[in-house]
Amino acid sequence: MKICLDAGHYGRYNQSPADSRYFESEMTWKLHLLQKKYLEEYGIEVITTREKQETDRGLYARGAASKGCDLFISDHSNAVGNTVNNSVDYPAAYCEINGSADGIGMALAQCVEVVMDTNQPARIEHRRGQNGDYYGVLRGAAAVGTPGLILEHSFHTNTQIARWLLDEANLDRLARAEADTIAMYYNIADPEPEKKSGWYEENGGWRFYLGNTGEPVKNDWYKDGSNWYWFDGAGMMVHDTWKTGSDGRWYYLQSSGAMARDQWVIWKEELYRLTGDGSLFTGEMCLRTDEKGALKEK
Repeated sequence: MKICLDAGHYGRYNQSPADSRYFESEMTWKLHLLQKKYLEEYGIEVITTREKQETDRGLYARGAASKGCDLFISDHSNAVGNTVNNSVDYPAAYCEINGSADGIGMALAQCVEVVMDTNQPARIEHRRGQNGDYYGVLRGAAAVGTPGLILEHSFHTNTQIARWLLDEANLDRLARAEADTIAMYYNIADPEPEKKSGWYEENGGWRFYLGNTGEPVKNDWYKDGSNWYWFDGAGMMVHDTWKTGSDGRWYYLQSSGAMARDQWVIWKEELYRLTGDGSLFTGEMCLRTDEKGALKEK
């Protein structure tokens, strides 16, 4: 599936009379980027009508940019004139007059109603002009065969709504819900969470995740590269201590977590010898020095 997202307006446009911090253009730019992020998590291909917020583009051209897409959405917030009006807050989807976007339009408008908890119910509307759809973006989308809608995220002339839309955490929640609604409407499966693979530093230690399951190694040895490691029941790498193997022998885990092999280890002020396979040497050993006096194993 391929969707074209349009952030309504550009620059700093449509300031709220209810809260001077709010500009419709700034909200829709943030929202459409979040929508893109969450839609792409579903594997949906997403394009946008503009690369930069400061750049304008003609209305018809923005809609026509959706050629080859399955859906066109233009994000907006509505207004009741230029003064504060706290009694109107319904979300609406203005859909193409051909009816091709009515179903998804109603689903998205109802999604906005639920997430924003508006007092008035969601609705869809159609507006006809002299040359087809009244709105240029919808006229452009219809011309290239893309079902299109303008999604009005309630009214920024409402004080409570303007403040709600200024909260970026709210926008994130709204964008995620809208992406979920689109995926559900078009029967797109939930995104499969990415499986962890390899080393991750977590909870003050290290875990190793198996890529085929996404689960950490627990209560077991694991060989990474040429080194062996032991992981406890919580999946944490064990280090700076001894561990018995299934053969009943002792093995030493270094600070790096890697099992020591063919070397001497000082532990609690005592000297230990580890063999080539990493097991603790026990028994007798004959030692000598080289010509420099360095200790050598005979």
